[in-house]
Amino acid sequence: MLEFTVLSAVLVLFKAAFAGEDLDRKVGADVISTMLSGLLRTTSPTDPVLLKVYEIAKELNAADYRQAMSGGHRYLAEARLGTGIRPEKLQLARAQLVDAASAAARMDVPMLIANAEFAVAKCDALLAAPLDAAMALDRAAAALEQAIEALDVGGATDRLRSLRNAKFAQDGSVSNWLTRAADRDLIRQRDLDNLAKAAADLQSELLELTALYSEVQTAALAADGATQPVLWAPPEGQSVQTGLDAKAVTTATADAPVRGFGLTLQVQQQRIGRDATGGLTVALALKLTVHDERLLHCRVMASPTARPAAPSAGLRGLTGILAPLNPPGATSVLVPAGSHQRVLTLPVEGGAVDAVKIRISRPTGLGRQASTGGCILIPVTA
Repeated sequence: MLEFTVLSAVLVLFKAAFAGEDLDRKVGADVISTMLSGLLRTTSPTDPVLLKVYEIAKELNAADYRQAMSGGHRYLAEARLGTGIRPEKLQLARAQLVDAASAAARMDVPMLIANAEFAVAKCDALLAAPLDAAMALDRAAAALEQAIEALDVGGATDRLRSLRNAKFAQDGSVSNWLTRAADRDLIRQRDLDNLAKAAADLQSELLELTALYSEVQTAALAADGATQPVLWAPPEGQSVQTGLDAKAVTTATADAPVRGFGLTLQVQQQRIGRDATGGLTVALALKLTVHDERLLHCRVMASPTARPAAPSAGLRGLTGILAPLNPPGATSVLVPAGSHQRVLTLPVEGGAVDAVKIRISRPTGLGRQASTGGCILIPVTA
């Protein structure tokens, strides 16, 4: 799990950089030292994440990337000056990291692209160049979203489940076992073990991608003056082996916006009331900044321990002020790029609710869509 202190340091640094504040005075030596230490780790040839990616992409020519990252690592080490930094060395490190990002783009390895671009963004923040930092963050986020979307976690789960069922049927009947043996199609334990290892490797890769994505999006949120980090991670208690409800989940509360997968969302108010027909409804006043057109698939969730929902003061206070996000009864809505303040209203089935789940998809043309793998959970107080 990504350490909260790392996200907090990222938020403090980029918030000060985007605000144009003096880093030495506003941020302090501890945060600057933390950022430089993080840069040294992620550019090091012994960084475990990079070693794994190098192994996956070992058939590619990664020499240019390795050389550029090595140069960046050397200049970053020289940029340390007691508790401060040497800007001229940091500039040289940034140039090397830009070369590394270009080399990664030629290899088309999203994790390497994102790692280098985020390092560039950190250098830009330390050099008080917020516009350059914002562009590097956008490039890092796009690479990570591409990588997360491309992970075939559902296929891995289905293949493992199917093989387990087939082996259970094979081992449960002598005739089934003999039939498979005659066809030279016996399922052995090592076959299951291999698929289970592949699923575990996918889980590790997803954790690495979402951890870096959390840092990148926390840094991007700092441009809007956010006071809390955003944490993206696979659903708690789920795995690729058993099945994932989503690839990356974050929780949106009333006091902090969340950012990722093409949008920024903040919950301003929430109410439970009754609609014109007397049906129980949850209404959420949302502030949305949609960076790229997105499809939102929304539904009310109720855990087994959810208490019956009690209507509050009614919905008129929200729906009378803000326009609706979704048509009555609709649970999916296409939101264009731009800033919106809208009310999302959803029926409460079964009389209980403890959260609203919003899945994020992107239109691909001709009425089609692709899931980003991202999901926002909004706790609802009954």
